[in-house]
Amino acid sequence: MISLRKHLDDYWKSPVPEPDVSDFSPLPGDPSLEALRTALFAFGHCGQRAVPGLDSGLETRLAEIYRGITPSPTPDRLRDASSQVQSELDQWAERALQQHNQNEREIREIVGVVARAAETISRKDEKYSREFHELTGQVRSLADLKDVAVLRRSILDSATLLKSCVEKMAEEGKAAVVQLTAEVAEYRSRLEASERAAAIDSLTQLGNRRAFERAIEKKLASRDVFSLILIDLNEFKQINDRHGHLAGDELLRQFGSELRAQFSAADIVSRWGGDEFSVIVDGDLHAANDRARRIEKWVLGEYKLASGGQQTKVTVSACLGVVEWNQRETGAELLARADRHLYSCKAARHSTRQIRR
Repeated sequence: MISLRKHLDDYWKSPVPEPDVSDFSPLPGDPSLEALRTALFAFGHCGQRAVPGLDSGLETRLAEIYRGITPSPTPDRLRDASSQVQSELDQWAERALQQHNQNEREIREIVGVVARAAETISRKDEKYSREFHELTGQVRSLADLKDVAVLRRSILDSATLLKSCVEKMAEEGKAAVVQLTAEVAEYRSRLEASERAAAIDSLTQLGNRRAFERAIEKKLASRDVFSLILIDLNEFKQINDRHGHLAGDELLRQFGSELRAQFSAADIVSRWGGDEFSVIVDGDLHAANDRARRIEKWVLGEYKLASGGQQTKVTVSACLGVVEWNQRETGAELLARADRHLYSCKAARHSTRQIRR
């Protein structure tokens, strides 16, 4: 039921968040590469908008392909990049199709639970037979609906009507009520479990981007003092290239676990996407900077990974952007300010490395 709840949430009234363009900064030199940059950025962002609940990492991998193109690429390098883009789009399309098919099966299963419950009771109690037959017809017709928002409202309306009928029959058919109550409870439980799972990043088990955005909106609405920490791992692509993507995934899992351990249950720790993480901290900038120092002391550093059947050690560093909400910003403006702090850190780190060379 996970994907059904994802799509129900994705069609909610809130606008699609603006994409992060930092990974698609223009390459210096050949201005003709601007067309390629625009196309790759559009592919990644439109893929996210087309299937919001599909956490495929398409945008991140397209950004990696783009960064792998030098300012003066050779024809062979461009052909290789084109082949990589085609492969990524093919894989994304296959995953999107599989999710669509799974959504359709789950919707029909939920509809079937309610319809079968109504049919069972209508056969056992003639007094409500006509009302339940009408409800059954309405429920079965839901399976043909294509608009997920309409489908959600229709399912909730049908469940409300069914609950009303059950309450009327409570004294007349206790055995039937017990059976129906069990099926409705299962239905609700599965939807609640889907909602919880839809907010979890499957790799790190931290909150995902959607959970982060909801938490930000709640914080803004409460008007309480809070701060934001953005974390971007340095040179994560090199770890993937040197040790493989499985080792890279294991590093993200370990890092996420260590990061979560440094914060209280009230703090919202999320994987923003790729090798980026975020933390929403109760309190002012002083409290957030204290947490940032704990990250640098206890989370960053040496990790052990399995690579090629052997244990290998990698050193993890990161750039952090730490800001306090100024009581006026929107969530997007706060995030943009934190992102600017983070990339100032990256620019300073890059300059230091250049000087050392």
